[in-house]
Amino acid sequence: MDFEVEVAQIIAARAERRAAFKKLPYISVVMATARPDDLTNILTQIEAQTLPSFELLLGVHKFQLSPSHKKQLVRLQKRGISVVTKNFTVAYTLGSVLSTMAAQSTGEYIAKMDDDDIYGPDHLRDLLEIALTNGAEAVGKAMNYIYLQAIDLTVRRVLATGISTSNLWTDWVCGGTILAKRSAAEAVGWFGEGKSAVDHFLLSGIKKNGGKIWRAPGLGYIYKRSVVAHTYVTNYSKYLRETDGQRVGFWPHEEFGTAQ
Repeated sequence: MDFEVEVAQIIAARAERRAAFKKLPYISVVMATARPDDLTNILTQIEAQTLPSFELLLGVHKFQLSPSHKKQLVRLQKRGISVVTKNFTVAYTLGSVLSTMAAQSTGEYIAKMDDDDIYGPDHLRDLLEIALTNGAEAVGKAMNYIYLQAIDLTVRRVLATGISTSNLWTDWVCGGTILAKRSAAEAVGWFGEGKSAVDHFLLSGIKKNGGKIWRAPGLGYIYKRSVVAHTYVTNYSKYLRETDGQRVGFWPHEEFGTAQ
């Protein structure tokens, strides 16, 4: 599918959905961060979200918030985003940070965001409306756009099979895009207590409990493969096979909040 055709289809579907909603449930965004520079970037993206109001529960892992971070958080609160922060030492795992913050949330839905990925302004609102439309216990996005930091390249992958397929019931979505009913997430123990595989813990638990998971198109989200180590190791070459387009740097478009 041509990129511009994809954009037109997504925008049309969004307009149709939004016409059906006059009021949306309150959601809680849960995030763990151990990277000060990435935190600066993601807070800017959160401020730009079109969802009118929500809460952010931020687990700060292994570092202290800077004065500039604190100024960003003040701007979020003035914009209508409630903010709760908590500092965690190295003794805490990724799972325990996320689960601790999720347990303090008040929203009817829980959304997980990763500090190093790229989110367009309609990201949260799209996921919430899709969950309400489909009656899913959890929703998330396909892996269609991947930024490879080592070579400063974003690739587009829209394949007929695998993790880049969308608009289907599934057991997997991009971990940085998970939005789940609070009741479903709480019932399985949130994100567990592990050092890694926290997304799998939540999704597999929801599935085992009979919950349904919907995978939406990945437009508006760029999965970032950083130079620094992630919670798992991967090979860049697999992302360069069977691509439907490439852009130097982040893919430039307003849907990603990256328009130039």
